[in-house]
Amino acid sequence: MSPRRASPLSPARATGSRFAATRRSFLALAGSTAAFTALAQIRSPFVLAAPTGDRLRFFDEREAEILTQIMERMVDTGCVDAPQVRDIGAVASVDALCASLDPELAGPLPLLIRAFDLGPFLFDFRFSRFTGLSDAEKDESIAGWMTSRIHLRRVAFLALRNLCFFGYYSQDEIWPLIGYAGPLL
Repeated sequence: MSPRRASPLSPARATGSRFAATRRSFLALAGSTAAFTALAQIRSPFVLAAPTGDRLRFFDEREAEILTQIMERMVDTGCVDAPQVRDIGAVASVDALCASLDPELAGPLPLLIRAFDLGPFLFDFRFSRFTGLSDAEKDESIAGWMTSRIHLRRVAFLALRNLCFFGYYSQDEIWPLIGYAGPLL
């Protein structure tokens, strides 16, 4: 009986590859930390500039509704005291952020949101849109995007997840739920 081979992703097989502590991996970690720190600072202008009414600047009403339903499932905390996505202006914050970005960068997002809505039909062979599914079916559909064998579909999931988390957790009403006391200055 031959010994079991370690997974290609296991640290046991990491002999100078991406798991090793090299100068390049350290610089990559430092660079991504700096990028995330910079992103943390962009909260104020976009959240404060978010439209207060029903006026959207980037998404149309249908896309905003799809994004709302995606966000409701992705940030569902299970906590009954958690503010609801529809009540706190989370989608308006994402809309303001996307409207302020370079059109070449943000341009594909409406198409991605519409593709996500058609995902159950295209990928799961269900004769329904994402917005017509039950909560459990929506969770299955989202998990399908997250674990897909298609790289572009997984990247699309990550983009939407990051937008949903930004929109929800950048709202002042959420901060007590996660133990954040607010900006220091």
